[in-house]
Amino acid sequence: MASKRVLVTGSAGRVGRAVVREMQDHGYLVTPVDRSAQRHEDTVAVDMQDLGHVTGVMHGVDAVVHMAAIPSPTRDPPEVVFRNNVMSTFNVLEAAALLGVRNVVLASSISALGYAFRHRDFNPLQIPIDETHPLLSQDSYGLCKMAGEELAEGFVRRMPDLAVSSLRFTWVLDQEDIQVARKAREQRDSSGGGAFWTWVDVRDAASACRLAVERNRPGHEAYYIAAPEIRLDIPIEDLLARHYPGDYPVAPEIQGSASPVDCSKAQRLLGWMARWNMDGSQRP
Repeated sequence: MASKRVLVTGSAGRVGRAVVREMQDHGYLVTPVDRSAQRHEDTVAVDMQDLGHVTGVMHGVDAVVHMAAIPSPTRDPPEVVFRNNVMSTFNVLEAAALLGVRNVVLASSISALGYAFRHRDFNPLQIPIDETHPLLSQDSYGLCKMAGEELAEGFVRRMPDLAVSSLRFTWVLDQEDIQVARKAREQRDSSGGGAFWTWVDVRDAASACRLAVERNRPGHEAYYIAAPEIRLDIPIEDLLARHYPGDYPVAPEIQGSASPVDCSKAQRLLGWMARWNMDGSQRP
């Protein structure tokens, strides 16, 4: 593992920076890539929508962790969000096919479910939500994450020895975001139901990326990545009744602070578990 060369796109972003640190701390040789090289002298400036740029920078790497994306549909026109995110993902996978890179980790999102930025309200099919729940997005960001996972499926059909992991991150919190989340918790602000009030520490998100690189088994797998408890101290059954009223099955263990998103697949196949609590302490 120590000699593996890993390319990290979006390396100047919140999650990207944590991924770079995580990979370096575990002995990987990291090439950080971002659209701007100003963040760090080692960063390679790449236009992820340019296949030539992407192919050029991917020469000689063993794996790619693709974090680069416009992270929501709220600040850019929908066609800009969709084009940027889908084309950058296509280019990473196409370059991997051209160069024989057999290990790709993609940043998908819980937004692929369709609830985070929905135009029309609808209920989940069941709680807890796991990877068997269909993806039902309506917005440009969720749709581009759905498309990214379909691209992964297509490239695996093209290259059966290709390993692709799509990590469906929930709200990823660094120290600054945790302060915002704590304030919302104190104010009992129940907004954010589109992510089902789930969250994950940025260090745990980064470790999921590393573990996905290390699994490296042919095929495409998607995984939810979230902490095992919600970020509010309002019982989850009350939140669901308030924001998702209706008749759908809810497992009896989903009560109190329990997360309504099941991450057991990531634990089973990647060996991943959330290690950090919202107060900054490590879990037992």
